[in-house]
Amino acid sequence: MISNHLNDIEQRRQAASDLSERIAQFLAGDGKIEVPEPARIKFTSTSERKQPPSFHRPSVKDETTERVIRIRQMAKTLTRMQICEKEGIALATLKAIASRHAIKFEVRQKIAPAPNKAPPDVEAQLVARIVECKSRGMNRNQCCKALSISYNLLDRIIRDNEIDFPKLKPAFR
Repeated sequence: MISNHLNDIEQRRQAASDLSERIAQFLAGDGKIEVPEPARIKFTSTSERKQPPSFHRPSVKDETTERVIRIRQMAKTLTRMQICEKEGIALATLKAIASRHAIKFEVRQKIAPAPNKAPPDVEAQLVARIVECKSRGMNRNQCCKALSISYNLLDRIIRDNEIDFPKLKPAFR
């Protein structure tokens, strides 16, 4: 064994051998080494550890408790945005309250419709205008620009209404 502190090791070797001799004598004389039981660990929930203590006045604490009860009841039937409107609070505030008091929202937010969907009446007008663009000899990109619509919307309308509007073919292949 190579050590930079070889002198320290040699100095402590004598103390270690003395200690081991005394332990052997103690055990030989019916001595018993007691090992203490480990102390029990008190586990706390993450919400207890995460939140600082509340120093609110009793009246403010009562108002907060009432608001939490109202939000908990509304969370069963309303979306988060509807709860924000009723309570007059921001979404971030509602999320903070929900996090602090373990409130789960059972009604999910409505998923917005696909961006390339149009109401039926608007879509019927677009079909007529797309056919008009095709008759004028425009390609698909020019049609999109003329109608101010996305290429995906144009493509979906062409597919759904079975309009014969070919894509451009590459010139050099």
